[in-house]
Amino acid sequence: MRSILFKKLLLTIFSIFRSTTFKGWIKLLLTSLSFGFVAITIFKNFEKITQESLPKESIVLLIIGFSFSVLSLIVNSLAWSSLLTWLGFNQKNMKIEKLFLKTNLLKYLPGGIWHFLERFRVLTTYISPTQAFSSVLLEPFLMLSASLFLVPIAGLKNIMYVAFFIPSFLLARRWRGSLLMQLGASKLLDFKKLGAKFSFNRNEIQSSEPISPYPILAFLIEILFVFLRFASFWLCLKAFSIETYLPIVNWISLFSFAWSVGLIVPSAPGGAGIFESFILLFAREPIPQESLILVLLSYRLLVSLADILIALIFSFKKLKKLRLIV
Repeated sequence: MRSILFKKLLLTIFSIFRSTTFKGWIKLLLTSLSFGFVAITIFKNFEKITQESLPKESIVLLIIGFSFSVLSLIVNSLAWSSLLTWLGFNQKNMKIEKLFLKTNLLKYLPGGIWHFLERFRVLTTYISPTQAFSSVLLEPFLMLSASLFLVPIAGLKNIMYVAFFIPSFLLARRWRGSLLMQLGASKLLDFKKLGAKFSFNRNEIQSSEPISPYPILAFLIEILFVFLRFASFWLCLKAFSIETYLPIVNWISLFSFAWSVGLIVPSAPGGAGIFESFILLFAREPIPQESLILVLLSYRLLVSLADILIALIFSFKKLKKLRLIV
């Protein structure tokens, strides 16, 4: 009798953790805590922040950093395209890069799932719903794998660093089915609540086979994406003259870890708040907090402006086509 009650209790707890309501509250809590922490840090250093100045040379660095942010989005779209090729999907007439860039700004909408849903909707006109769902699921995991892979770049003396390579191994063809089943368990309910109707099981997943044992090209392109994002961050550090407080490999490691945490932890879109909080927590003295805050605000601005620019370009192209039709 006790064992039955215990099992029911476990199932109830599990269903609560899986429920969208619970995830929504967790997301709200983590976002509030993160932004609260950043706000308190800004308040504590407000006087010093207002005394900071930005020379012309620094403005040039920020403009270059913005260019890297825009370029990183294009590279990220190429990584997803390469991933779909590896999965064995025929991309003829699919325009994967365009689809990725056109839907990227949707991640800022409440829920953080609308860019995935729109990509899924468009892909289902070319491939099966299961294949489209698999493609959408693996894209953020590819980003996570690439960013975590760079965390140990500061040194491999600690055996625990090996754990950061595990997501990269899971991308292999051998583990693809199990990986997709685990990733799909958390997203399938969200998709179905928004109207997507399809079956998702191991047999459906194995109906198509990747063309090689590992998506090496997609993985390398994704690492380039992370490096370009870091380059934008590095130029922000340089603009406020605090890049020398840590060796560059340490900055890469810290950036990659913070960016990964922002991707994993449910919060505001793009890891906003989580990323900044993580950097502020681990990049302590002697790094001046007021300068680091300005670096983080500048980086967030550059990344957001890059997203907006790409969206505006596609909106302009769409408007131009409509005018030609009229």
